Amino acid sequence: MYGFKNKTDFKELDEKITRPVVPILLVLFVVLAGTVGYRILWADIPGMSFADAFYMTVITISTVGFGEVHELNGVGKAFTIIISLTGIGSLFYVLSVLMENLVVYQIFNYRGKKKMVKEIENLSDHIILVGFGRVGQLAANELKVSQADFVVIDHDNQEEYTLYEHEHLLKITGDATTDNVLLEAGVERAKGIIVATGDSRTNVFVVLSARVLNPKFHIVSRADDHEDVVKLKRAGADDIVNPYSIGGQKLAGLMINPNITDFLETNLGKGEFNLKIETIRLPDTCDWIGKSLMDLNFRQFVGVSVLALIRDERPILNPAGQDKIYVGDQLVVLGTRKQLSHLETLAFGPTN
Repeated sequence: MYGFKNKTDFKELDEKITRPVVPILLVLFVVLAGTVGYRILWADIPGMSFADAFYMTVITISTVGFGEVHELNGVGKAFTIIISLTGIGSLFYVLSVLMENLVVYQIFNYRGKKKMVKEIENLSDHIILVGFGRVGQLAANELKVSQADFVVIDHDNQEEYTLYEHEHLLKITGDATTDNVLLEAGVERAKGIIVATGDSRTNVFVVLSARVLNPKFHIVSRADDHEDVVKLKRAGADDIVNPYSIGGQKLAGLMINPNITDFLETNLGKGEFNLKIETIRLPDTCDWIGKSLMDLNFRQFVGVSVLALIRDERPILNPAGQDKIYVGDQLVVLGTRKQLSHLETLAFGPTN
């Protein structure tokens, strides 16, 4: 698994890359000097050309071991030694720069990160998960099981990811309280954000920034203290979850009603045939508009149970068969993953 910082990460990579301009210019200078020098040394020899001088320079600095093009005097030998040492040194300089850049590219995983940036830019209607500690990792695991597209934002790319040690994860390393990081995660195209950091002040700032950047999408935030709930509501959070409160309720539930808790844990699990509860917002053009639940008979034809109708943000629990569906309604339904997928196909598919 790999992550990337925001776009400044690539700027940092550019700063670490050594441009081989100087060593290449040095090699070219040595080749030019050697060619001109040998041409001058052999000026009195009939038939000698710049091509011969260039050939002598190349075989000298490349140490291929061929013989001399023409016999050299003392001055020529001294010149050859100088050309050989400077030429070989400049070639090693070029190779060392190239090897250093190759190592930097490997460390930064440049290609992988470029690919990840493209993947995030192509996402829409996805979920942003801020914070990848224990709570964030558990939330990510649930999103993965639900096959939801999501992007993780976390400030520490060196954290040990216990649930995602060997898995590909779309992740941005940066400060989610800054607008640029949220924009790079596609906040304007996302359908919601989960703020799961353990810092209450960070959560408030992230919720506030996210709400400004996308006034319409759904925001769920973590709150470890009861005092933070009011602040998060004011900042724009739609739902607030206290993980410790949920844990306490489950502990008490296992003691007071162990059979019910076990039933819910077993049947509302992660398997393909386990039950799930989902909310489906019906499109305005849906054929179900104006029809009653009795007429639609979801239980018989699809296998799902309608637990509630949400109308004008108010739930109608355990709706009766004669209750009709109106524009803007949402269905809270219970069924297997396959059944819920079938229901969504009917609601949004070609029958609309």
